[in-house]
Amino acid sequence: MIAQGFLGTRADLIIDVVMTISGFLPAIMMFTFYLAAKGKTRLHKNMQFALLLLVTILVVALEVDVRSGDLQAAGALSAYHDSTILSVVFVVHLFFAITTFFGWIWLVVKSARLYPKGFKTFNHKKWGKILFVDIVLTVVTGWMMYIMVFAL
Repeated sequence: MIAQGFLGTRADLIIDVVMTISGFLPAIMMFTFYLAAKGKTRLHKNMQFALLLLVTILVVALEVDVRSGDLQAAGALSAYHDSTILSVVFVVHLFFAITTFFGWIWLVVKSARLYPKGFKTFNHKKWGKILFVDIVLTVVTGWMMYIMVFAL
């Protein structure tokens, strides 16, 4: 059994860690954009790679926790257990999470191949902004699910 989380809900420690880090992710991403705008592209690149690696580790930990932990019992206590609205939020979250993950991998790999030249050929900045919106929507829908499943 995983230790109780620290956010005061029915979630366990792993879920609370994932949610806390995901809450800071958009701000950290914006900081990396600031670095790129100031010409610190190598640091921007390294931080983006590190964030992608961290998020991948967190997603694996989350999936292992969901499949092997006691989260089903905690979720069954939710006012939204087996509700249509929770199912819809889950599907929307899954869509954004999948497009974020594969889009981020694509952008990091393509950018690494073209670095330091060639960013303009595929409009790195435009795709970064699109991916940022995808990340924010993943975080927002993830927090919606967290609140619906573990807090209400």
